[in-house]
Amino acid sequence: MKKAYRYLLYVLPLALVFSYFPVISLGGNETMNFELSVPIIWLGLFDLLGLVMVVLKYRSKLLYKVFGSALWWLFPIFATFSVIWSLNATRGILTVGLMWVMFFAVVFFYDLRENLDAGFWKVFIRWFFGSALFACAWCVAQCILDVSGCSQDVSLLCDGCVSGMFGFPHPNGFAIEPQFMGNLLLAPLLLSLYLGFKKKRFLVLFFVFAATLFLTFSRGAIYAGTLGVAFICGYELARAKKNGKKPVIVKILQVLGLFVLSFVFTLNLQGVFAAVSPTLDTYGDGVAKVVNHLSLGVIELRTRNDNWSEMVPDGEVSNAVAQPIFDGYVAESTDTRVRLASAAFEIWKMDFKTMMVGVGIGGAGQALYDYGYSPAPKEIVQNEYASLFLEVGLIGVLLFALILALAIWTVLKVAKAPGFVLGLLLAYAITLLFFSGFPNAVHIILLPPLLALLTL
Repeated sequence: MKKAYRYLLYVLPLALVFSYFPVISLGGNETMNFELSVPIIWLGLFDLLGLVMVVLKYRSKLLYKVFGSALWWLFPIFATFSVIWSLNATRGILTVGLMWVMFFAVVFFYDLRENLDAGFWKVFIRWFFGSALFACAWCVAQCILDVSGCSQDVSLLCDGCVSGMFGFPHPNGFAIEPQFMGNLLLAPLLLSLYLGFKKKRFLVLFFVFAATLFLTFSRGAIYAGTLGVAFICGYELARAKKNGKKPVIVKILQVLGLFVLSFVFTLNLQGVFAAVSPTLDTYGDGVAKVVNHLSLGVIELRTRNDNWSEMVPDGEVSNAVAQPIFDGYVAESTDTRVRLASAAFEIWKMDFKTMMVGVGIGGAGQALYDYGYSPAPKEIVQNEYASLFLEVGLIGVLLFALILALAIWTVLKVAKAPGFVLGLLLAYAITLLFFSGFPNAVHIILLPPLLALLTL
């Protein structure tokens, strides 16, 4: 069983890479799709094995050992009870089910951590970085396939990822959207940075992961990664001063230089993709659009203000394959998130009961629809914090905050690399401002507690 347990953990990073492709569709209803992904199947197998191992380990002391710290269980228990008053009980039950299998996986990480010795971590890190490099290679391949004219059936690019959107592709890997692919790269990016302060060879991986992160063109993931890098650099600087060691300014400058270089490299690559894509865009258009979009429309490198069609000689417009849909910063994407988050808080404030206990787990989409804030109950809040307030109310939020505080305390107490884990938690916390729901992002729950046990 010990070998099977370790093997399942070895393949976890690869399972996470396939967060949406392939997916088993089980139908759906007007509020959600019923699907099974590779990470969810992995969770089921891991929990079954972990349960057997924990039962055999503790036997008569099982309840005391596993359920000993009641504070950890308050939020999942409350969220489970909220299904009773949920506006979407079906979604609520499935959400709670996923929450519990993730929660038990974390419990098994810690209760069975004696199996995670130094030998395990050496193999796991190879799988971890190898899986991330595989994902990066596929992201580049997706871009090449797209500008070469291959269909989405081959490239697996999402509808909003193809060259026809911005003039250059932005890959989603095997995830449902680029933001989730970018999110998957945060842990490899920050771990390679942490290890890079010890051994320079890991900075090569840091460059690759950073460049691919920029290639996804996901603002949420890019902003989160940037803040995570800044946090770890600041932590290493503070730690060096506290321990009276030589300043690590030089290493920090090297890291920041590599991070900027990775952005410049990808920026040029996106310009090249724009130039060779089946659109009217040029290299300069691609570069300008990237800068404009990532700066939220603040920086505009283009000076022209004429219509694109006026720049094309007569007779050539009909031969052009397409004009990209977006010309730079897409304000609508930001406005939609802000509008839905504001709507969630408006509904939350409507009455005392909703403020205290919410509309029930899984009920946010239905609430938005019922109150006329969205055209269909499938639309979600796209901000996990706003969604949390709406679904479980102030009581649920406070209980969730308690778990978060316990997690941070545990990291500071037991983690061998607290700076890295806290930086990762910060990065993930930032990304939750840009989406809600965890079926496509189970890594946010699984990786921080697992990597907190890292002993390298």
